[in-house]
Parts: sequence; structure tokens; C-alpha cells
Amino acid sequence: MPKFTRKNKASRPSPKSAATDDNMSIDDGVSVCSNISDGTSLYDEFEVFNLPGAANTDPNVDMSSDDLESKLDTSIVDIRNKDLKTRETALRTLQTLFSQKYMYDMILSRKENIIEQLLACLKKGGEVEGRLAPHVISLFMIQLGIQDEDLYQRFHDILLTIVRDNTKPSSIRSSCAHAIGITNYIAGDDILNTYELTKSLENIFSKSYLTEDGTVAPVSNELQQLHTACLSSWGLLLTAMPDGQADDLLKTYLVKIPDLIESNDAELRNVAGETIAVMYEIARDINSVYTEPDDYLLDLLQLKASESAKYKGKKEKRLQRATFREIYNSFEQGTSPQFEVKFGRETLEINTWIKRLHYNTFSRLLGTGMNTHLKQLANKAAFKSRTQALKKTRENKQTRTYHVED
Repeated sequence: MPKFTRKNKASRPSPKSAATDDNMSIDDGVSVCSNISDGTSLYDEFEVFNLPGAANTDPNVDMSSDDLESKLDTSIVDIRNKDLKTRETALRTLQTLFSQKYMYDMILSRKENIIEQLLACLKKGGEVEGRLAPHVISLFMIQLGIQDEDLYQRFHDILLTIVRDNTKPSSIRSSCAHAIGITNYIAGDDILNTYELTKSLENIFSKSYLTEDGTVAPVSNELQQLHTACLSSWGLLLTAMPDGQADDLLKTYLVKIPDLIESNDAELRNVAGETIAVMYEIARDINSVYTEPDDYLLDLLQLKASESAKYKGKKEKRLQRATFREIYNSFEQGTSPQFEVKFGRETLEINTWIKRLHYNTFSRLLGTGMNTHLKQLANKAAFKSRTQALKKTRENKQTRTYHVED
């Protein structure tokens, strides 16, 4: 197999071997992804639910089935209330209902009303409302689960406008960045629009690439959070690209994304590493020439798999080492993520980086409701074939060959 080389990139010295400290005694020899048998996120132990767009349900919402329809109707009315706190409470209730219960029929019959009110929330919002509304939109699209470009476009313009708006709080922009990725992945079927969206997202997280002299870019913590959200959505959309467009993205970005591994932000580093693993997995699936990392990237992955800087917390170091050890081993030993998720009598097998990315994306949104949705949808087969179905549909809808300018 031909090896990928970093053409058009200034050469840089290989990373030095990592120093050791007392914290190396932490038992991180086993990936954090092992022994998963329920519907929770792969990274519960590391508090992934505190990330923007993550599932933080309201414990005060009564989830008894007898009153769900009434709660849904009340919340829809309340999200157009003039009082900000009332709208925030209503959004939290919808977030809990949509993540913990499967409500397709109820939601479908109220679809237009819900869309109008959620769009209004995006336009009004204070910071809390601005963070909650995109998350509810993502859950709304998961509940419907239909490929509908017109439906997606109703949310696309305002979500992307907010993501690009430098005057908005980064927390709102991050939540919208997560939402635009998941809504496009579920409902979008216009490949040209999706390709343009990947360029828009990359234009934002590219601010975290290394500078021309090879140093880490000076980026605030808030903007790093935004860059992580944009990269997460970018990676998700890549998995649904037809082969030709996927190969174009690999050609352009396999030399760029590794810069993000050297970010000062732990979450951005880990997401970048997993995105790289997904990119090379796709490269092998589509028989691209870019199937193996170069020596510089392998050295960098190995460094992050053993790094133990004293200024980093134990959990942060443990998660980073486990993440990058698994990525490094996937290149050096040909291994892949391997675990099972049990729901009811069914078992969902996660055995590729792509499947793991999909599972993480949905479990982050649904939280403890992940099992409920898997059971209700009988979604084992659909989950496994979702990407292939999207690719086939999008390829069939293409009316012309799309060439990317160099």
C-alpha cells in the first residue's frame, strides 16, 4: 500500500519522547471504550455530557406515559411565551421528552408548530435559550428520522448564520455547530450543499491549525470549544459523503487535521485524533491512495498516547492516553474499536471508527435515552446501514459530476 506523505507542508522535527511522572501509575492500559453494554455515552466517566449540546435532562420532568402529550403541548405553547425563563423551562422539558421518550406520532402531528417555535427561539434568544434551542432541534430531527432536504433547509440558514457570527457567545455558536451537523446528517440529501457546509465548518476550526512557524495558534478556551464542535460535525458529515467527494476531502485535509492534535485544548486534541482515525478508515474503504499515515503523524500519535504533562489533570491525561493509544494501535496493529451495546434482546456491535463516531454522536445527544430509542426503532440494522443508505441516495440525486478546484 502506498504511504501518505505530507506534501506541501514544511518539514518539522519528530516529537520528542514524553516525560513521565507519578501519574503514570493510573491504570489506563485499557481503552475507555471497553465493557460498554448499555446506552450511555462511551465517555460518561469523563463527563462528556458537560459538552455543548450534550444530554443534560431535567430531573423535574415527570416522564410517566399518561401525561406526555399534555406536557408536549404545554411546552410548545410555553416556548413562545414572552417570559425568557418560561421559554427556557419549556425548552428543557422538550429536551428531556425528546431524548428520553420515543414520540414520533405526537411530534409528527405537531411538526409545523414545533418548527416555527424553535426557529423563533433561535432568533430571540439569550445565552441559555440560544444553547438549548439547537439541542432540541437536533433531538427533534432524531425523533422524525427522515431524509428531507426542505425540512433541513428550514434550519440550515439560521444555524449557519449563528455559527459564523463572531458577535454571538461561543457557547451558542458551539451548540449551533453541533446541531447543523446532526440535522444535515439525518435530513440533508443535497451533496453539493453538504460539501459547502464542510468548507464552512473547516473555515472556523482552521483557526486552530498550527501557525506558519509550526507553533500552536493562540486561541481562547471559548473558541477552542467552538472549533471542537465544528470539527465534530465536519467528521460526521464526512462519513456520509459519496466516495468521490470523500476522496477530495481526504486529499485536502489529511495534511491539515493533524495540526489540531497539538492544540492546547484536550477535547479538541481527542476529537482531532478520532477524526483522523475515521479519515484513514474511509480512505481504506474507498480504496483511496491516502491509506496510511506518515512517520511524523505516527510519532505524534505515539507521543500523545504516553504524554503526562504535570499541568494536566489525571482524568484528562487518562482519556488522552487511552484515546491516542487506541488510534495508534489501529495503525500499527490493524485493530479497530470493539464493543457491544445491549438493548432489550438485541445487541449493537461497534467495530469500526465510523460506527463509534456515530454511536458517540447519538449517545451524547440522547444520554440515558439511547437505549429507549434503539429499542423503539428496532434500530440495529438501520444504524449499521445508515451511512451506506445516505451515500447511495445522495449519489443517485447528483445530476452532474462535481469537481473540486485545487
